[in-house]
Amino acid sequence: MMTAMQTLGRLRTCWLPTLRAFPRVVQARTALFSMSHWRLYPSNDAGGKYNTGQHRTVYDDFFNILQSSDSSTTISISSTSPTSLTLTDGLVVCEAIVILNNHVFLFDHPPLNQDYAVPSGIGWEDWIDQSVEAGSKLKVTRKVGDVFKVFELVDERPEIILFGTGKRVLPPPGPVREWIAGLGIQLDVQSTHDAASTFNMLSEEGRKVAAILIPAEPTAKKRYTPDELDKLLSGQQ
Repeated sequence: MMTAMQTLGRLRTCWLPTLRAFPRVVQARTALFSMSHWRLYPSNDAGGKYNTGQHRTVYDDFFNILQSSDSSTTISISSTSPTSLTLTDGLVVCEAIVILNNHVFLFDHPPLNQDYAVPSGIGWEDWIDQSVEAGSKLKVTRKVGDVFKVFELVDERPEIILFGTGKRVLPPPGPVREWIAGLGIQLDVQSTHDAASTFNMLSEEGRKVAAILIPAEPTAKKRYTPDELDKLLSGQQ
């Protein structure tokens, strides 16, 4: 019994200093690795967090759960104006464009009068290459295929084309819808602003979507041949 008490006494004697020293060791290690500070800094964050450069701001707490992790799917429309379209990379385009498979193409389309084009084909004559007569049925012509040829040539066709027809919705005539439907593609016609917004949303959802966007107020444009462009850039013209 005496031996047991002596042993217990030795155990207590050995452990007590260790227990008293342990908090000091933890405090030293915490101070070494902690990123916090006892001082309270003023915050520039609208959420009230201390913004010393070592904290996330309140805006970092929110993120788009639908955004793809693939960095290549970054093309979207930042803003629209009556005469131009601005992409998220800052590029301002003052002409009609086609966004297809994460690429942007200039769309040199036939003339379209946004004031009187109607689904019967009036105002779309240059697109379908035929005159509109009462009682006559419009046919799918070669011109229709030439205008939208890019959607036929690509290997990965989109599920849907968002057709932004300018300042208002201008449903295209039957031959246009028929030709696009023949490719297995759905056509949705909206104003250009709404089409751009819908394109951004569907792209974030990971849908295979393309867009044709025509500015609400098209501006005059001039085409240059390679030789003319070289002279223009060299200051000779």
